[in-house]
Amino acid sequence: MCFASHILARRLGLFSPGVVTRPPLTQLEPDLLVVPPRFAPGTPWAEISEHWLAVEILSRSSRVYDREFKRDAYLALGVREVWLVDVRDRSIEVCVRSGAGRVVRDVVPWSAPDGDMSVQVELAELFSDIV
Repeated sequence: MCFASHILARRLGLFSPGVVTRPPLTQLEPDLLVVPPRFAPGTPWAEISEHWLAVEILSRSSRVYDREFKRDAYLALGVREVWLVDVRDRSIEVCVRSGAGRVVRDVVPWSAPDGDMSVQVELAELFSDIV
């Protein structure tokens, strides 16, 4: 079962893209955003006060910006965990504090902060359809 299926099966909020906002001027848009289930679809972004996981898919045009700016900005805005997915390297950098995170090339474990679920993301399976 893929990561998104696990998230959706447990009725957590999964948005693609999502928005992490801090009025009046800060708005970041991760490729995937996981929030607690108490925030129903359609909740205005400014009213979502808790963000569990932001996922950025690195590209040639965004990799420096995503890694050097957005990662630390998400964490400063209260996102609990940030994943930087590097398709070329077939890895995920897992970040829970500012600065470089832990680069994983096999299995990424993730647990919802409320303890309701945990998932093991197998990177070989995740990247299997990517040439």
